[in-house]
Amino acid sequence: MSERVRQLAEKEARLQARCAAQRASIAQELASIEERFERADRIAHVARMTLLHPVVIMGAVVALFTIGRSRGMRIVGRLYVLSTAVRRLVQTVRVFQGLVARPSPVRGEPL
Repeated sequence: MSERVRQLAEKEARLQARCAAQRASIAQELASIEERFERADRIAHVARMTLLHPVVIMGAVVALFTIGRSRGMRIVGRLYVLSTAVRRLVQTVRVFQGLVARPSPVRGEPL
């Protein structure tokens, strides 16, 4: 019985070493991925802070009035129609995705 216990202890040690190596590999990959996205995160943060700054918002309002009320309203109206069309298109795509037959997870079993 002590031979079996020794074998199991060796196997456990090998498995723990393998798990530690896998954890280190995953941590290294995660650090690499985070490093790649760090620049994009900084750019998104700067863009968000810039666009939400009160001076930028007031500038947009002034630009809208400068462009002219009729032209500005025409642009706003077109943007509204475009956003409504995109929303309806997305809803339609979701409906059609629900209608597509999905393969059964178990072979030979009906949906």
